[in-house]
Amino acid sequence: MKKNNVVKVFFISLLKSILFIIILLVTGFASYKISYTILSDNGGNIGTSKGDIADIIEDAQTDEISRNLIYVCNGDRITNLILEICNTKTNNMDYVTIPVRTEYTIPTTMYQKLCTVNQEIPQIIRIGRIKTYFANNDDAFGYGELIIEKMLGIKISYYTVLDTETYKSHYARKRVRVRFKPEEGTVTATPGPDGIVPEVQYVRVPQRISVASSTYIKQLKDINGDQEKIAEYIKEQYERVESNLTVYNKIGYIECYEKMNVDYFHYWGIPGIYNGKIFSVDTKAAKSFLNKLADNTTSYTKPQESSSVSAVSKNKNKNKNSKGKSSKGLNIIVLNGSRINGLASATQTKLNADGFSVNQIGDYTDETLTHTRIIVKESGIGNDLAGYFTDPEIVTGDVQEGFDIEIILGTADAN
Repeated sequence: MKKNNVVKVFFISLLKSILFIIILLVTGFASYKISYTILSDNGGNIGTSKGDIADIIEDAQTDEISRNLIYVCNGDRITNLILEICNTKTNNMDYVTIPVRTEYTIPTTMYQKLCTVNQEIPQIIRIGRIKTYFANNDDAFGYGELIIEKMLGIKISYYTVLDTETYKSHYARKRVRVRFKPEEGTVTATPGPDGIVPEVQYVRVPQRISVASSTYIKQLKDINGDQEKIAEYIKEQYERVESNLTVYNKIGYIECYEKMNVDYFHYWGIPGIYNGKIFSVDTKAAKSFLNKLADNTTSYTKPQESSSVSAVSKNKNKNKNSKGKSSKGLNIIVLNGSRINGLASATQTKLNADGFSVNQIGDYTDETLTHTRIIVKESGIGNDLAGYFTDPEIVTGDVQEGFDIEIILGTADAN
């Protein structure tokens, strides 16, 4: 009898334990479902009242410097790629366009790991074809983020995927020239007349970058400074996109978004070189440039100038008698980048009267410059021209054939 009682007690205890475990599992699963519903990407149940927003700001996981990789897709093709850098300390917003024709050689260790996901993935990939290398979108965008991190030498916070329609309503395309100092060995510097290779050699690479469209700017201005409108806008937009950042955490950046001035957004290209139609990112220069943007402690207080697509500091000189080689006797071409009639002709007359040799003038149609840009074939020349212009930019790089110096006039020198 005693034995039967012991067995009975044992089974009762066992059943109680099993029941307790089931209750815990049910409770845990219910909690998970509730949390998932609250934090899911569609954001349908997230409140946007002042009280709800205050709770989100307190609880959301955000970075001081967030780097959002924006994919724009049309079917299996990535048609545009933008890195959005949001600095919550300065309230600056920078957008860096990465050409989708970029080819990148995946480092061997990373490549071996990716082969476990897809044995057919090539080691040299085209950024615009990332979706074709993986079986599903989650893998493509997730592993794509890791590959681009390695290519740029930085950490990316999250990614967002836009369709073509959304991209066209938010962005426009603009032609610029990206100036940077290439990684040693990637570009061959041209020796000067004395046979000496210049120590510092900058290059300018034409690129098409994405900038906010006038329609998008108007939308952002309409909600500027109103946290509830901003939160609702984020929810509405996130219904149309795919991202590995939840709406909940996106709204966590709302205090920064509230203080931003859309007119002060800055837009950039990425350091790199074209070989035909194929682009190669200069990883060292790109890492330095992107870290410079992230480490910037100064808030933008005015709109970006058209000429400010430089990945290095400007070299400004106002002194006509600056030390360096004389530009007199060198062939100079002056191009009008201000769209102000007669400026190139007036500049030619003034410089020739002072003993310089401006043999040709013309128009510069790539963009409208604010500050004049002086491009020289070799470092050390052009400094004696700087004093004729307002805060000019002196660049060592390629000039038109037959000339030693190319001056592109900006609107600041119209008066």
